[in-house]
Amino acid sequence: MTEAWDKLKRFVRRKTVTWALVALAVIGVGSLTYMKLVEKGILRYNKYDRREKGTLLAGHQAPDLSLKMYDGSDVRLSTLWKAKPVMLIFGSCT
Repeated sequence: MTEAWDKLKRFVRRKTVTWALVALAVIGVGSLTYMKLVEKGILRYNKYDRREKGTLLAGHQAPDLSLKMYDGSDVRLSTLWKAKPVMLIFGSCT
């Protein structure tokens, strides 16, 4: 009786571990697929995502923009590009 009980417990444990690994694999593949679809612009990241497909991408040259400085003065990116490379970061850096 004890041997049969141990065999049943091993079977249940093995099935539980197997299904847990399958579930993790499905979640992982689904997450990666979702991330790639967002990256390609097919899906929106959230309701505030206003990106348009084909707009500014990482590594591409930014358009010549006029931006407000902290002191209220305007600065154009083309004037900054003449002096040194410029890195634009949009959003919070905290």
